Amino acid sequence: MTVHVTIEMDEAVKAKLDAVSMSRGLPSGDLLLEAAERIAREHDALEAAIIEAETSLAAGKGSPHEDVVARLHARRALWTSAA
Repeated sequence: MTVHVTIEMDEAVKAKLDAVSMSRGLPSGDLLLEAAERIAREHDALEAAIIEAETSLAAGKGSPHEDVVARLHARRALWTSAA
């Protein structure tokens, strides 16, 4: 089943959408559909990751907060020393 959707957007956003549409050789509606599909996939992936994490925690497979913070600080130190 196909539905038609009408949205409001300001002229600056419409101009950017038109520019991307022209550069990709696709109608703006196709670009918006592609963006909506990507958002839906990312939402589904996030929901699946949350369920997996909750299941893992419930099974006692979590990491203590202090360990996670220590790993993040070590990673940050590597990033800042490399910059």
